[in-house]
Amino acid sequence: MKSFTIIFIVLVLVSGCRNSQPKEVSVPLTPVKVIKIAPEDISIPVHTSGILLSSDQMKLSFKTGGIVASIPVREGDKVKKGQVIARLNLSEINAQAGLAANGYEKALRDYNRAKNLYSDSVATLEQFQNATTALDVAKSNLEIARFNLSHSTITAPDNGVILKQLARENELVSAGYPVLFFGASGKSWRVKSGLADREVVKINPGDSASVTFDAWPGVKFRARVDLIGEMANQATGTYDAELTLDNEGYRFATGFIASVDIYPSKKDSYLLVPVGAIIEADVHSGYLFTVSDSSVARKIRISIIAVTGNRAGISGIPGNISEIVTEGAAYLRDGEKVRVIR
Repeated sequence: MKSFTIIFIVLVLVSGCRNSQPKEVSVPLTPVKVIKIAPEDISIPVHTSGILLSSDQMKLSFKTGGIVASIPVREGDKVKKGQVIARLNLSEINAQAGLAANGYEKALRDYNRAKNLYSDSVATLEQFQNATTALDVAKSNLEIARFNLSHSTITAPDNGVILKQLARENELVSAGYPVLFFGASGKSWRVKSGLADREVVKINPGDSASVTFDAWPGVKFRARVDLIGEMANQATGTYDAELTLDNEGYRFATGFIASVDIYPSKKDSYLLVPVGAIIEADVHSGYLFTVSDSSVARKIRISIIAVTGNRAGISGIPGNISEIVTEGAAYLRDGEKVRVIR
């Protein structure tokens, strides 16, 4: 009887093992959102930086060299048109002007004497002509001396401000050496910036721009491109661009650092995708996920051409793909099956 009981228990255990089946574990599919993409004709802004300048700026200097007698203004001073802002020591220049005046008076006396003698047939024609030439030379020397004397004092060419003082009193300066850097006030302002070669070919005079300054946070100033350089700056390797800025009643000062967005008038065709859809991105490339008809995620390498706002212009997507993953891409693996949410 005991043996029968043991055999019965073994048969029950074997029967239970035969009927048990392993349960399949269902793995939930990763939900992703997709959007359709298509080429768009847009103008990608060119971003650069620049410096604010007065529209009328000039370096003021003396016509002749000499010792600086006085500079009654300092950097930042506002001056009025015609105001004396620098003088040379006139001792030598006044002496030269006096010498030229004396030479002219003597030449004039000699001319009058030769003229009278020639009229009386006492002097020859050659003597009269020599006296006439000497008078002309003396007159020219006097005009040069007076001109140099008048330009030995610097006056403000317009209402403005002294931007930079480049010389000091009692310094010896040569002719044409800049003494003061002057900026006219009440005029328009301009922004000078540098563009790379790949950017300058997109920009043309007349293109619109948006400019911001740290001095006026949150304020966007309208501007337009006025000038594009045709030769690279030897120091920076960039091409100079000048933009005219609309003041709009705000206070500006020369030297403000500007952040500039220039909008080319020419539009190009780009595939635009949300920036958040790009993964593993660096400056020029990244990856996107697409979904096949069988709901399998595929990872595609793309090139990033430009970024505007929250969208990026890209290239490198095969022409037969019209949808990309926008949400959930960060959690996907290439070849993974997904659940598409449109």
